[in-house]
Amino acid sequence: MVEGARLKWGPYAGLGLIVLALRLVTALPLEHAGYMDASYTVHVGQNLAQGRGFVQDIVWNYLDGPLPIPQPSNSYWLPLPAMLAGFSMTLFGDSYRAAQVPFILLSLVPPLLAFYLARRIYGRDDYAWMAGLLTAFSGFYTIYWNSPDNFTPFAVTAGLALLFLAKGVMQSSPGQFLVGGIFVGLSQLARTDAILLMGVAPILMWVNRKREPRVSILRALGALIMGFLVVLGPWLLRNYLAFGSPLAPGGARSLFLLNYDEFFSYDAARLTLERYLGWGIGNILGSKFEAMGFVLSVLLFGVWQIFLAPFAALGFWKMRERVELQAALIYLALLVTAMAFVFTFPATHGSMFHSATALIVYGMVAVPPGLDAAIVWVGKRRKSWNVPQAQRFFRAGVVVLAVFFSLFLYAGGVWILPGEGATVPLWNARDTEYVEIDRALDAFGVRDDVPIMTVDPPSFVNRTGRHSIYMPTESVDAIFQAAKQYDAEYLVLQYDKPATMVALYQGHAAIAGLEPVAMTADALGRPVTLFRINQRETGSK
Repeated sequence: MVEGARLKWGPYAGLGLIVLALRLVTALPLEHAGYMDASYTVHVGQNLAQGRGFVQDIVWNYLDGPLPIPQPSNSYWLPLPAMLAGFSMTLFGDSYRAAQVPFILLSLVPPLLAFYLARRIYGRDDYAWMAGLLTAFSGFYTIYWNSPDNFTPFAVTAGLALLFLAKGVMQSSPGQFLVGGIFVGLSQLARTDAILLMGVAPILMWVNRKREPRVSILRALGALIMGFLVVLGPWLLRNYLAFGSPLAPGGARSLFLLNYDEFFSYDAARLTLERYLGWGIGNILGSKFEAMGFVLSVLLFGVWQIFLAPFAALGFWKMRERVELQAALIYLALLVTAMAFVFTFPATHGSMFHSATALIVYGMVAVPPGLDAAIVWVGKRRKSWNVPQAQRFFRAGVVVLAVFFSLFLYAGGVWILPGEGATVPLWNARDTEYVEIDRALDAFGVRDDVPIMTVDPPSFVNRTGRHSIYMPTESVDAIFQAAKQYDAEYLVLQYDKPATMVALYQGHAAIAGLEPVAMTADALGRPVTLFRINQRETGSK
């Protein structure tokens, strides 16, 4: 039986050592979080390690209303990454290196899972090695597997959830569905859209309704829900105690954005269904089909690095009877639909890129048979080809190309200087301007607990130790309202900024109540200005 091939453990150890070496080599050059999501994980993880619990000393959005600082954390981004980082920092000390440790270790799982699945489905070690290495060298994701973010935890938990749901169908086993529910619950602690995994089970059972032995739908779904709630229940209770509701109150508001900037509106209460419908059906549908294009590009460029996509598609088709791959395809369909038509604007600003990690393992497992089938098709038209030899050659070539592409993209983020017109500095040079701003604030005698208004509060608090609130996007008046609400006395204006502040940044306008008091530059040489906020005289001129 094909599944018997998975009992040999030596190759798992070999692949694991290769992946561990890769992760260490790619993790060590990264000196800090490098972007907002990971910075947030580190910040909350530090608070957990210090025994403060799930709290944050920042406001990075106003979806839940203007809560005081410190405020309950993880009302939007979910807690599993911070829990992992916090546990590691408790053991190894308060540092970015400590925060990376659990993510490095967890990042070994997806390639090993790909190896296991390919062995299970094909009974071939050559296919298993190809799938495992393609998962390890996964293009744009290579730099993120080590980051304290939900990329790796979600890839692991969602990937295992899909496997156990498939096993539940194949074995007609409520116990497998129970384990699947546990992993869905863990996925839900990593990402909000993990709830889509719950939808995979009934569809997968319907697709396989003629399979013997048949699984009892009620028993299977009951076990799935039980596992899900066992894991998620404590977090829902925490939310009820912190917010008065099992679900954080602001999450639904992100569904009614007219553009992504509105995510950071100070008056988030205006983000209502009625207002959204008033935008007009043309605008609504246009935004969703535009998002659909972006979502599909993430799959092509992110998951399958373009050149793997046709082979994955062919492999999925050839192996469409395998329940494991059916589960992945159902999740793929649910994810694409939800991201384009529900989470429209978050999807185009990172959500799809994060959630697609669950598909990498299964996508790479589909590649080997698809590639071999393509070679057979070409071989029938080129009689001079030795098809088995060509298959071995191209399998190796595809892996080499993935390795090159992945390392090139990684190097581009860490070492290769960005060209003219670049908008993102090299990884370790990001947010260096905040260090200079911190020195200026020290010179002015500003206390650490006085919030500073920025466009990246998590990175600012990690770099400076100072409280920070997000610069509202809807109007200049909203900026002053937020500053008054939180007693913010200073504002940092930099290249990333709301549209309402463009003229001020470019020097084409002044705003009464904002007095420039210090200047520096970011890593790309673009100006960064520290303004003092004077509430007594406000307005633009």
